[in-house]
Amino acid sequence: MPFGVMVGPLVILWFISSLFLFDKKKFKEGLKNKWFLLMFAFILMHVISGFLSDNKQEGLSSIEIKLSFLAFPYFFFLFGIKSDTVKRMLVAFVSGCFFALMVCVFRAAYIYYSSGENEFFYNLFSVLIHAGYFSMYMLFGILLLVFAYPLWFGSDKWLKVIRYFFIVSFLVGIFLCASKMGYITAVFILFLVPFIKFKDRLNFKNVSISIISLLVIVVVLIKVFPKPFERINNALTTVSSKNIDKTSGESTAVRLLIWTESIEIIKGSFWLGVGTGDANDILQNRYREKGLTGALAHNLNAHNQFFQTAIGLGLLGTLILLILTLGVLIYGVYKRDSILTLFSTIVILNFLVESMLQTQSGNLFFVGFLCLMLTNDILNLPIEKHSGISPQKH
Repeated sequence: MPFGVMVGPLVILWFISSLFLFDKKKFKEGLKNKWFLLMFAFILMHVISGFLSDNKQEGLSSIEIKLSFLAFPYFFFLFGIKSDTVKRMLVAFVSGCFFALMVCVFRAAYIYYSSGENEFFYNLFSVLIHAGYFSMYMLFGILLLVFAYPLWFGSDKWLKVIRYFFIVSFLVGIFLCASKMGYITAVFILFLVPFIKFKDRLNFKNVSISIISLLVIVVVLIKVFPKPFERINNALTTVSSKNIDKTSGESTAVRLLIWTESIEIIKGSFWLGVGTGDANDILQNRYREKGLTGALAHNLNAHNQFFQTAIGLGLLGTLILLILTLGVLIYGVYKRDSILTLFSTIVILNFLVESMLQTQSGNLFFVGFLCLMLTNDILNLPIEKHSGISPQKH
């Protein structure tokens, strides 16, 4: 996932292999699962809406991108995936994030050494996938390193050192990606981590050490790499401005303009939406009418997944998406599942500024890990015999 590889062929091979592992009882139980039914309803709505859209090509593209809502529920809810395999998948994701980060670092270092050009910044740095998504990946990787790895590898001293090295590396990577929402989400989530991690032994010392350590890392990064911090200053200046230039292409300004037009479109097609294939065309026409030349030139979508879904599918599609995000957050709090709760928080915050489900990177992250965590309590996975990963009893 962190390398941005097209996974369609892999999913097809995965599907073919799954036919040899068919378990009739598990399959029937999965078909009745409420989460499975919600995701199936969501992709079904996209299929119907896509075929009914005037722009059939865009409608079919929307269906193709959303196939994660069919593939991942199929594998996780209808088949029994062993706990050892789940752990290996999560370890592979964390390791993949680290090696993808190293690719970006060594590439930027080589360019700086050979030409003097500084590409340790935003999308110039994150060349494998969009910087915002890579920040989100690494932040979730940090959560796995903080919460899951100590349970699985608690007795391995070397891995403990590597774990801390990965955490620091990911923090640096998030900073270099310079995604504004990446910064906001990271600060918010990492502020919550000490209160969740040390809830049984919460005291002033533990919380203070965690927060001070985070602040020290941020200050050092700002001093060493000041350019990424400039994006935050620009965003604050834009938000505080009373008049926003409609021709602006600056990311924060153009989002504020797009959201205003998105709300107007939603009001006019509140119940059924305009169709997933026609949503972006309607937005483009609106930009043209209102003189939003910056948004028009870059062919931008709603840059808010809740707005994007409301425009395309109307009320029912939006309600399903709210259940799969805000509903899952409430469910995670109720179940006291810290990883699921923090994951949902990350997703909701990023949905507010990105139409994440319009990209493969966003769909794979959201649907894949959501299905995995709804079918597995990853902090309480059973210990299996002959496992290559030896979790600790807790």
